Amino acid sequence: MPAKRPDPVGDRADTLAVIRQHAFSLFGTYGYDGVSVGQLATATQLSKGALYWHFKGKEALYIDCLQALHGIFDEHVFTPVAKQTEPLQRLLTFFHGIGEMVADARIAGGVAGYWLYSSRAVDDQIQTVQAEFELRNAALMRETLQQAANQGLLDLHDDLDDMARAMISVMEAIVLPLRTQSAEEVHRTLGVLARTLMRAYTQQPELVELFREV
Repeated sequence: MPAKRPDPVGDRADTLAVIRQHAFSLFGTYGYDGVSVGQLATATQLSKGALYWHFKGKEALYIDCLQALHGIFDEHVFTPVAKQTEPLQRLLTFFHGIGEMVADARIAGGVAGYWLYSSRAVDDQIQTVQAEFELRNAALMRETLQQAANQGLLDLHDDLDDMARAMISVMEAIVLPLRTQSAEEVHRTLGVLARTLMRAYTQQPELVELFREV
C-alpha cells in the first residue's frame, strides 16, 4: 500500500509556502547548524514526516531557502544591472538595487545566518551553491568594470578582478546587519562606498558627483 501523503494534494502549495517561510526565517537567524528538523516541524506545525515528504532533508530545505535569498539579490540587484548597457548606469543600478533590497520585507527579519560557517561535511553542496552565485555575479561586475575601463571612465590598474569580487563582498556586508541598521544608515553607507570607488579610480570629478545620487 503506498504511503499516505501528509497533506492533501490541494494543500501542497500552501504547505510548501509555510515550510519555506518558516525555514527561511529560522536559517536566516540561526544558520544551518543552529536549526534542527524538530525546530522546523514545531515552527511549521507539521510532523517531521511531512517535512521529509516535501524535502529530502534539512540540507535540501536549506539550499531551497538559500536559492530563494539569491533570487531576492537577483531581483533587486543583478537582473536590473544586467539589463543596463552603459557601465556607469550599471554601477548606479548596483548601488541603488542594494538600497532597495534592504527594504524588502522578505529579509527584514535578518539573513545573517546564511553566512554562518558550518563545519559539517554535508555543507559541500551548500558551499557550491553559494560559490556559484558569487562567481556568476562577480563575473557580471567584472564585465561592468571592464566596460568602464575600456571607455576611459575608470582606471582600475591591476585591481579589476579584486574589485569585482570586493563589490560582491561589500553587497553582502551591507545586507548582513539588517537588524541593527536603519534604511537611512544603509543608504549613507552605500553613498560613501560608491563615491569612494569613484574617487579611487577616476580623475573625473563629475563622475564622483554623479554617484551622490546613491
